[in-house]
Amino acid sequence: MNVRPKTSELMPLDHPSGTAAVRAEKGARLDCFPTVIWHFNAPDHQALNQKLLQIADDERARDPAGIGHRSSVLGWHSKDKLHRRPEMQDFLAFLHDNIAEVSRAYRIDTKQVGLELATCWIIVNGKFACGAAHCHPNAFLSGVYYISAPENCGDIYFQDPRHAALMGACPVAEHVPWTVRQISYRPAPGGMLIFPSWLYHGVEPNLSDAPRVSLSFNFRLKWKSTP
Repeated sequence: MNVRPKTSELMPLDHPSGTAAVRAEKGARLDCFPTVIWHFNAPDHQALNQKLLQIADDERARDPAGIGHRSSVLGWHSKDKLHRRPEMQDFLAFLHDNIAEVSRAYRIDTKQVGLELATCWIIVNGKFACGAAHCHPNAFLSGVYYISAPENCGDIYFQDPRHAALMGACPVAEHVPWTVRQISYRPAPGGMLIFPSWLYHGVEPNLSDAPRVSLSFNFRLKWKSTP
């Protein structure tokens, strides 16, 4: 059984006072329950992205219709087992390094569970294609890597998961992390985002004339058998 952590155990170790309380004029503020989105950049992404674009072209030629009834609207969605292709090894090495960093941040008990790459697919959004808001059931961590991202191709946005907070929203002169209800990220080639699979997100329409090409993935928990 997991014991509920003490408040002191939730504090960052690098805070000068040993707590996460941010000093205000007359009191202390404790920021709890963060929603973290990790951002990574691939070194030498130009060469990597050329390989991934070729995979996208091959998959689209093999399956022009793609997979339907997913979050993609007007876009092309590949099958979701691309990580099994041998040409994906360079990308997978970069991906697994990043997932390992995220796993360490989670303090995952590796004696009990590991993270397993379950699905991996490419989405090509032509002009006006977008992605409906969705989450990724049956996964623990999800993410996206940008292969081609022309100007005005559509930002990815993330919605505040605290739905109850919407009941008491009030006007503010300036947003702070605990009042903002949606954030967005402008994609750039070679950029990767990793986030909790339960976090709702979507993609704005591609307003450029060039395709927006991205590669998404899901990691699930793989429980280790007990002796």
